[in-house]
Amino acid sequence: MLRAVYVRKLKAGVTDDQYVEAWMPEGTAREDYPARVSVSHSTVHERETVTVFEFDGDPDHVLDALGALVRPDWRDRVAEVIEGTDVETIYVDTVTYGSVQAPASS
Repeated sequence: MLRAVYVRKLKAGVTDDQYVEAWMPEGTAREDYPARVSVSHSTVHERETVTVFEFDGDPDHVLDALGALVRPDWRDRVAEVIEGTDVETIYVDTVTYGSVQAPASS
């Protein structure tokens, strides 16, 4: 499993839908998107986001997998809705465990 992680600051007034539209390939519905995506906002700085794409792929050929995930001109389109990017990288899962449904400690 690979994770593409982006920490960005959206421009004032930009919605999550506008941000997603900037990279989502034309003709692709969210329900059919070939990766799991989460967009999270900071509780301290509302426009600061962490976007995570989870997808299967070979770390040595990650660019091959990205072709199905983004528009050809995604960098230019995303640049129109953000003020900047602090983190842009690909991670490879090495250990995973637990569940978001795991019971809270008493």
